[in-house]
Amino acid sequence: MRAKRHRETKEKIEKKGRIVWVGDVEVNLEEVVSGEEIEDIATDILHEMGERRLKQWKPKLNIFAHASDIAEWDNVLLNRYRPVYTNIKKEYGLDSSLQEACKGLSRQLAFARELLDFSIKLFGRDKEIDIGRSITYPTMNTSMLTGFYTTNLGEMDRALSYAESQLSELLISDFARNEIEFEEKTLHAGSLIFLAMEISETIKMCCFDFFNAGKHPATEYSDFPPVETEVGIGAVDTTKPVVVFFGNNFLPAWFAIEYVRREGLDNIIEICGVGAVGHDIPRFYKRGKVLTSATKIRKVFRAGIPDVVVVSDSCFEFDLLAEAKRVDTKVIAYGNKAGNELEDRSEDSVEDIINDILENDLPGIKLANLEKAGELVVKLAQEIKKRGKRKRNYLLSENEIKEEASRCKSCDTCFEVCPSRLALSKAMKEGVKALADIYDECIFCGECERACPEGIPIVDLIISAASAAGKIREDKYLMRAGRGPMSELEWRDLTFGIILGGNGPGMINIIGCGNYPGSEREVADMARYFLERNALVTVSGCVAADVAKYFDAEEKKYLFEQYIAAGVLKGLVNFGGCTAISHVPSAVYRGALVGSGYVPKANWTQIADYLYARLPVVVIMWGAGTEEMYAVASGLVRSGIPVVVGPSGFKFKRYFMGDKYDRSRWWMYDGVTGEKKEVEPCPTHMLVPVETKEEAIAMSAKLLHRPLALRDPRLASLEAENEAHKIFFDEYPDDWHLYVRSEQELHVMRKVELLRKLETEHGWEVEGMRIKRARHRSGELMDMATYNKKYGIQLGRYSTLVPRLITKK
Repeated sequence: MRAKRHRETKEKIEKKGRIVWVGDVEVNLEEVVSGEEIEDIATDILHEMGERRLKQWKPKLNIFAHASDIAEWDNVLLNRYRPVYTNIKKEYGLDSSLQEACKGLSRQLAFARELLDFSIKLFGRDKEIDIGRSITYPTMNTSMLTGFYTTNLGEMDRALSYAESQLSELLISDFARNEIEFEEKTLHAGSLIFLAMEISETIKMCCFDFFNAGKHPATEYSDFPPVETEVGIGAVDTTKPVVVFFGNNFLPAWFAIEYVRREGLDNIIEICGVGAVGHDIPRFYKRGKVLTSATKIRKVFRAGIPDVVVVSDSCFEFDLLAEAKRVDTKVIAYGNKAGNELEDRSEDSVEDIINDILENDLPGIKLANLEKAGELVVKLAQEIKKRGKRKRNYLLSENEIKEEASRCKSCDTCFEVCPSRLALSKAMKEGVKALADIYDECIFCGECERACPEGIPIVDLIISAASAAGKIREDKYLMRAGRGPMSELEWRDLTFGIILGGNGPGMINIIGCGNYPGSEREVADMARYFLERNALVTVSGCVAADVAKYFDAEEKKYLFEQYIAAGVLKGLVNFGGCTAISHVPSAVYRGALVGSGYVPKANWTQIADYLYARLPVVVIMWGAGTEEMYAVASGLVRSGIPVVVGPSGFKFKRYFMGDKYDRSRWWMYDGVTGEKKEVEPCPTHMLVPVETKEEAIAMSAKLLHRPLALRDPRLASLEAENEAHKIFFDEYPDDWHLYVRSEQELHVMRKVELLRKLETEHGWEVEGMRIKRARHRSGELMDMATYNKKYGIQLGRYSTLVPRLITKK
């Protein structure tokens, strides 16, 4: 049927020029897209939109989008949220925004290209991309920019080549007419990084059998994957040979594990990972262990955990060879940048390499052959254990700790350079217990050691003291491995819960690299706070392991054991590692699809306009502000998703802040009449910094407000904000009354108090338990019917921020 329709359309194009008929609607393709080579894609999309949609508004598609192709939506955002820069090196912040985002994008594109080329070589261009029966609409980050879903590796190559060409365009953007144009390009880099991450993530699931919820029925989601992945350096059995993988590339680990399985060595050797690869391994090998985030790998070495470390390209610099030499760990490097100081031994046999490393005490080698690397690292670790090439313990004794600590002159140089502002000199004076207490707060960056004029190995003191106190042994937890995407079925239930029913405040997504001052349990505390209040919480990136570190002593359960794994209210979903962050925007696009029927294909403005004003979704980005995270934040903002960055949020280079006091910025069009109406100032910000977990919780709750929310969801979001402010700051926010349009939106436990405040502090008239007259922002006092007519959108009324999307008369 579809082929017949396509032939008929082709015939009409030939007869009438660039014209497509969808039912009775005539569409001129020249007004929809530019370029005849993409007309087939445009024609398919228009037919998917359907006659009814096309009668409502004029279509505009961004197939293989350039930055300027989405300017219609970008301008809506940038006119409402002015960029605020903290570090401008060139006019309009070129260095601090566009180049930063492009650096992050380039790393993800490089990894995606390497993985895709390898997969094509291994499986062929026709290898099918099948996400599973539970996912009807796959690769939506890609389709939003290109106009098509990728169904095989060849189509992925086409999509990735498009993204690479866009990066080239962005990198030569040495001139822009104004700030808006530069920001359009930065936002575009953010959108492209999700395409790159999605390609990598999809290949992992479809070619290398990573856990993928799409291949499982919804009945299994509540406990998929099971809570069985071990986390922490205390989970490692160091009596066995230990191989630790570090970096962004999972392929060395995949081939090593294939060798382990083939040789029946599962119970003989420990396979562990740090950072991105650490979160990838348990998705295809359930015995794999996640040790820590990439930025805390130093503690893995200082504790003497790995016999062999396998390093691939990473997202940050680390003196890995020096750390490996301290504990006699051998290094096997794979990748273009990793281990450049090591000799390439790709042409030599595994046996010759092992003998050379052990007999001549080589620090390590570089290898380009993945299958050979997989066999080598396993055999090398076994030989190291067999020959006794490493000490049983690299930690300091209590006497050695005290002796080293006694050399401290209390100059506090270590305190000055410590990002966590830890009182290290004081701890060294107080003794072993004080040093052990620092273990939970330290990020193991090593800045203290490098700065110490006495050369005291401060990190060794902290880790050794922690071991003496039993903290290394206790550093073990349980989590669920990453599960991949959310399904349409989950969003259907979630839509009822947060958009129609108001049974929970919304969806909180916590992402990040896990490198931040303070307790690792802060992420778990934030997740638990929102879970206890019926929100859906998702995690992705290295912070997923931090969430695992909460243990309820009363229930004797870890956080992942306390909550179901389904993408529903009060669910805790682990999407996966770094590339799995791409599931966040695609999940939200799926919400727009379920709620509106809009198909997310090259119609960015239409999708973003819908979800921005309706879906209560917030991202908390916790940890290091890497270049990848900078690009990710930009992409989320462009998708209409507010982002809270912390705990060092003020080190971020650019924010998108709203001004709730400027009433001229807060409006929407009635989607039927076209009337421009004043609405609530929400979301108040799109990219906002915080410094504490309490500020993050309160700000996230605030950013759940949406102008088109129905009554019960309005009550849920208002209560979420009010409760957080009362708990953490012992007061209500100064603008809570701006979100009240009925006494029915006030929580029953606070209604009396809030009605009194409306009357005494904000000048509203209250009669008993009902609001009689409200004070408009203009200062005028008016009855509720008039107030709701002049302020906000009628509940359930179609509205938009984009003139083009006002329905045709």
